[in-house]
Amino acid sequence: MVGDDGKGDAALKNFKTGLYTLFASSPGGSHYDFYNDVSGRLYDTVAPNGTSLSNGPYAVYSIMTNVDYDTFTENMEYVFLQFSLYSGDVNDSTEIMDMDTHLSTMIKDKVWTVTNETIVYCHRQQGNGPNIIPANTEAGTGEYWQTTVDYEVLINRA
Repeated sequence: MVGDDGKGDAALKNFKTGLYTLFASSPGGSHYDFYNDVSGRLYDTVAPNGTSLSNGPYAVYSIMTNVDYDTFTENMEYVFLQFSLYSGDVNDSTEIMDMDTHLSTMIKDKVWTVTNETIVYCHRQQGNGPNIIPANTEAGTGEYWQTTVDYEVLINRA
């Protein structure tokens, strides 16, 4: 995270760790539906080489930007988080729409644990899609569905 407090890299790492911990958690004894939708395949910034939709859908998240929002008494920061969702089920958009719904259920308006930080809120800002992406792209051959969803997260850094 950006700032002159010298905690930027550690704070960003803590935020990403907290996000993944939320994703992989099992509230009530079972994973969130979003975790199950992507079979645990949530990647930071880019999917690893060899990731294929033939193994099922997956998601990638990225920190798009972050902006300090300090007050006289609090060290705050906005983080703009983008999720890109991918589905190889080209016959029907139901799978990717369910992924979007389940992501929202997992993260929207949630407060989750981050070391040395408090998530004040997480609001959905916008979605783009789903869009059908044509063949011969970087994801391999054949068409696939993609949608992007943006969230605004307000963090109070301790």
